[in-house]
Amino acid sequence: MLSKLFSRKPRLDADNPAVRLAALAALDDDEQATFARVFKEDADQEVRLGALARLTRPETILEALGESDVTEQALARLLAIIDDETPEAVRRDPAVLRAALVCAETPDDAIRVASLIVGDVARAEALAENPRANVRQAVTEATWDLRALVELEKSARGHDKSMHRIARDRLATLRAASTRRDEEDTLTEHLLATAVALANDDPHYDARRDAIERDWARHLEAVQATDGVLSRSGIVARDVNAIHRRFPARRPVPKVPEAPVADFDGLLVATQALSESIAGAIATGADENTLAGLKRAADDLANSWNSGADVQPAGDALSARFREAMASANTRIHLVERALALAPEVQAILGDDVLSPHSPQADGIDSFARRVHRQLDDVDHLLGRYAWPEDLPEPEEIAALGQRQRDLAKVAEQSEDRADALVDEVAALIPELRQRIEDGAVHDASEQDRRVRDLVKRLPRAKAQRFNAELAELGSRIRELREWRTYAQAPKREALCQQAEDVADNPLDPHEQMRLIKSLRAQWNELGPVDTRRDRDTKRRFDRAAERAFEPCREYFKEQAERRMFNLEQRRAIVTALEDYVANNDWDHADWRGVEQVLRQARAEWRNYHPVDRKTGRDLAERFEQLADEIHHHLKQEWERNIALKEAIVAEAVQVRESHERVTDQAETMKALQRRWKGVGPVPRRADQRLWKEFREECDAVFEARSVVHDRHSQRRQIIADAEALITELQRRVEIDPSLDRNMIADYERRVHDLGAIPRELERRADEILRDADRIVVARQAEHRPDG
Repeated sequence: MLSKLFSRKPRLDADNPAVRLAALAALDDDEQATFARVFKEDADQEVRLGALARLTRPETILEALGESDVTEQALARLLAIIDDETPEAVRRDPAVLRAALVCAETPDDAIRVASLIVGDVARAEALAENPRANVRQAVTEATWDLRALVELEKSARGHDKSMHRIARDRLATLRAASTRRDEEDTLTEHLLATAVALANDDPHYDARRDAIERDWARHLEAVQATDGVLSRSGIVARDVNAIHRRFPARRPVPKVPEAPVADFDGLLVATQALSESIAGAIATGADENTLAGLKRAADDLANSWNSGADVQPAGDALSARFREAMASANTRIHLVERALALAPEVQAILGDDVLSPHSPQADGIDSFARRVHRQLDDVDHLLGRYAWPEDLPEPEEIAALGQRQRDLAKVAEQSEDRADALVDEVAALIPELRQRIEDGAVHDASEQDRRVRDLVKRLPRAKAQRFNAELAELGSRIRELREWRTYAQAPKREALCQQAEDVADNPLDPHEQMRLIKSLRAQWNELGPVDTRRDRDTKRRFDRAAERAFEPCREYFKEQAERRMFNLEQRRAIVTALEDYVANNDWDHADWRGVEQVLRQARAEWRNYHPVDRKTGRDLAERFEQLADEIHHHLKQEWERNIALKEAIVAEAVQVRESHERVTDQAETMKALQRRWKGVGPVPRRADQRLWKEFREECDAVFEARSVVHDRHSQRRQIIADAEALITELQRRVEIDPSLDRNMIADYERRVHDLGAIPRELERRADEILRDADRIVVARQAEHRPDG
């Protein structure tokens, strides 16, 4: 009886989902319409997933992406079967692209898919779900679009430090470059205006022009560097050549008349001009090369004066004025030299950010204030070392130090305001803490107490002392409240222990058991932390009971894991067998029906060994699909050859039917074609049904025509036989039946006439018999007539 039940063919309309799964496994792979219907309509999710695993139509699977219960599995199946022949609308579907980015295993694939996703938020969210750090970093490093980087930085915040750092640094780079671009545009106009304003009759034209040209060259290099960074994010670079063409040309070099050997007045003017040019160099930012040029100019002027004085001494008044001008120039040269020497220290001080009292790095207000004051002292000391005169323009470094000095003073003031605000906050929180204690909310009171104490720790010591006594008193009340809570909660903890022990002694279904244990654990945690020794003992008892209750669940899940491992091993064996089959099969002389059976059986067995661990089984599944695809490729080539053969047979059948040969000859030819048809190898069911229908129509047409001919011949033979029977019957009655009269003869004549056309010979015989019968009947009637 059981064997008959088990031998029944499973049906897709059975009530039992396991029977429907078995029915799916028995179907051929070309039953895609059936798989699609079951996948869309079946009520059982496992049956739907079984149909999904057999589907090879991406469009059908894409329709199910809106189903929340199978979206993940549908996307996984869709990604597995998508190939170059898949419609572009499917491959570019947002959900498919998102899933492809989430599952991308190599950086190149991820970068390619990310470039196709429309929407910065969608791209960032999908990338954040990719489990591979190298893939996430590669896509982030390949991104330069500002809005895309903003979304990547948001999605990685708190989840992926490397990805967040790359996006944050890239954003900082682009924003800094954008700021530099605005500053450079302003500086461009400033340098152009300075160059245009430089008068041709300026006695220091060459020195000032040289300084402007050096600044201009450095400025153009900075413009190109900044545009190089911004161009990667799609910002159009500025036309450096067009900017350069706006720079005014240098004045022609005037012909300087030969100066007298000792032009003391000219040397004095040049010395005074040197002092002025030093001030100009300071204003525009002097460097080491400028300093060396200024020193050489001062030495040349001093040597020229001394050389002239050796020939003809200058007057005392003129000499005094020259020494005063030279001393001023040397003093300014020393200022430039000292400024260049102190520049590294300035950069070191300015390299430290000015923190806000609200910054996370500002741990405590007291320590933060000391740190700010130390920085202020360092800035003041460095400004003192500059000792810069008021009659000269300040270098950028001194201006920056002055700004830092003001910023630090402002931060110090903010720190004091922050301390006062914290004092007010603590003063406002203490009444709330006292109220929570009065309400008996021990957990909230403990949290509030911890928060208040953390704030007090951040206060300066002098401001924190006013709260210490009150906090000590409140802490004592919280401890009393916690002890009372422990006393009140002891029966609840005891009850939870008893329930855990009951569950351990009377196990339920593993899933229900696990749910109940989690519920008991959650109820225990809601009671809050344990404080007393008794509660800690109760907690250890609860933990032991919960662990003992969970042991059957652990065993169950272990069995499930072993089952998945067994299925994995069986799938490995299937893959090994397929690899051996593919490598050793003689594909030029293969048993193609056997190949179909092998592929069908392999897929059926593969589905039977389910489930397996997704991570470990993914590579194996890919290898299985590769082997199945390779077998299917060979099989497809054979199908194409066989389809061509059957199409040729169909064409020959059409020619036979349309020929003018005898129907019987056509029928014999069709029989030969049918024998050839049976000898052709396997063909996919749909194509085979289509070709067989066409071939069968041609065959049926010929065989029906042959039947008509056969029927016509049979009918004529029957008519001849009937005619002969009537003639024979009439002859016998003429010979032996004296009752035969002319009415009977007329009836025979009618019956012969009703037979229709008969052979001429039979028609002649019938006429003769009828005339003879009529003559005999007349003679008989004359013999019996009485004499008149």
